[in-house]
Amino acid sequence: MTNERIPAQHQFIAIAVIALVTIGVYYGSLSGDFVYDDNRQIAQNPLIQARSLYGTAVVSDVWAFKSSGEITASNYWRPTFTLWSIANNELFGIEPFGWRASNLAVHIAAAIAALYLLLLLGIPLMPAAVFATVFAVHPAQVESVAWISGAPSTLAGLFLTLSLIFAIRLARESRGRYYLAGAVGTFLFAVGARESVVVCLPLFWLIYATNGLTEFSELKTRTKAAFYRIGLFTAAAVAFLVVRSLILGGVALPVENAPSLAEAILTAPAIFLFYLKQIFYPVVIGPNYGLRAVSEIGLMSVAFPALLSAAILAFAVRFARSSPRALFGLGLFILPLLPAFYIPAFRPEELVHDRYLFVSILGLCVFFASIIYDRFATALTGINFKAAFTIACFVAFILAFRSLIYTDVWRADEALWRHAVTVDANSATNWRQLGAALEANGKDALSEFERAVAIRPEPLALNGRARARIARNDPQNAIADAERVIATPNANINAYTLFQGYEALSMALQNANRLPEARQRLTEARERLPIYRAALTEKIAVVLYQQGQKAEALRELESVREVAAAEMIPGSKLVFLRLGMLYAELGRRDEARRDVQRFLQATGKDRSPITRGYRAEAEKLLRSLN
Repeated sequence: MTNERIPAQHQFIAIAVIALVTIGVYYGSLSGDFVYDDNRQIAQNPLIQARSLYGTAVVSDVWAFKSSGEITASNYWRPTFTLWSIANNELFGIEPFGWRASNLAVHIAAAIAALYLLLLLGIPLMPAAVFATVFAVHPAQVESVAWISGAPSTLAGLFLTLSLIFAIRLARESRGRYYLAGAVGTFLFAVGARESVVVCLPLFWLIYATNGLTEFSELKTRTKAAFYRIGLFTAAAVAFLVVRSLILGGVALPVENAPSLAEAILTAPAIFLFYLKQIFYPVVIGPNYGLRAVSEIGLMSVAFPALLSAAILAFAVRFARSSPRALFGLGLFILPLLPAFYIPAFRPEELVHDRYLFVSILGLCVFFASIIYDRFATALTGINFKAAFTIACFVAFILAFRSLIYTDVWRADEALWRHAVTVDANSATNWRQLGAALEANGKDALSEFERAVAIRPEPLALNGRARARIARNDPQNAIADAERVIATPNANINAYTLFQGYEALSMALQNANRLPEARQRLTEARERLPIYRAALTEKIAVVLYQQGQKAEALRELESVREVAAAEMIPGSKLVFLRLGMLYAELGRRDEARRDVQRFLQATGKDRSPITRGYRAEAEKLLRSLN
């Protein structure tokens, strides 16, 4: 399974070609902005922006900034991704170009690692370079590479591939403690980027069990010894999962309206065929797709997909049994994809995503490269080889061209979600996200939020429609939407979504000149959501000020000054600006200057349009105080 020594010059040329082609495909996306989760997870995330919070960031879930850090906000503890984010913040601040370039660099490194893996498995340089290029430019990779928050996939792919390379070297060489340290260390980095990588442990068993194997009949005698060899990998995976459970406070948080386990079983064949289609025929591609959970057994919904899936898998296994490296490639395709079949962990309209294919595409590249050169190597000589190579290059070119077009979609939120609704027009999520993107650009978004609510009247869509109705000076209907949100029991709604519901309700009540009621509902919110005490107190103070109760407003703000410093949502920092404004009115210029400066310092890295408006107001006030 090893190649003759390849001249370093030839390897360098192959690496340069892979890198240049990949840069060419993704170059246009580098000038894009933060999109989708980037806006919150990066641009407005103090955990990765304030050096004093770096330690907290590493031992918190990646969405902990949505609260005061005291509660788990998601199921994702990803220290590798967090450390990568911190490094990017140190290097680039909050300029998206650097972040996008960094993720592209990780992807190129993963493609080069894929090339080296193929070479280690005995694939000749030229076809190995073509398959590595296919891995790099496949359209299903765009979501992971052109979207900054898709970096967990690229990071996991890079480190898992490196770990497999170290493990192969370790299996082939007796002197290998450095390879062992490298294999286990990079495996932990891969798991730290995407926790689902733990399911790839059998790949390491396969490496040791098939090393030097010529006949599959020998496999049984090697099984026990191979299990001993992966003991350290297993211990590392178990240790990670234990620490993860302690940090998150459990195995997993429940997902609102998630499909059941029975639906997961019935939907599995459709999911498998969907991912095969995305690999072999990536014509329709987007951030979300129209696949929904199957709840009843039907001929076309379950029986036919199940039979077709079984036939495809049987055909693949038949081919893989003739080649240890083909079997390894099949495992590298299937294992990383297994967690994607557990749809109770996903929202009902987001059951499938291209990013789950990142490593699996490499697995299929290894599988097909192995099949071709194990079964047809003797036939691929002379003119046949040139024809096959030309066809492979043409396929890589078609895939690269499709990716080049699709990367443009990920440059801006509005473009992304306008595209998303063409892919799945029956998704409340897509219409809600489009509405939010239009809203952020100062455009009317009521019709988009109306579509979202009509499909699924979930709290996020109702909040969006309430904001759109406030913008249209329709407070009564906005109040009705917000009331529906806050009527949701705490156990059935995300805390931040509930906070947004109260925020919309208070704005609508103020627009309707119902100030006492606005204050009452905000006070209720503060009792119900103590993790947002400072942000809600700022809103109460605004209502008190509008009622002419300035002294009481000042007392409220002063009572949460230090709480505001700890809370991580952007609204909490407005406490300092409001204090500065009130102190200025009272002629207490030194105190006003102090708090306005504190506001500007606390929001220096917040790129949101609302915060920029407040910062302009604060800067104007500060100039008048100097």
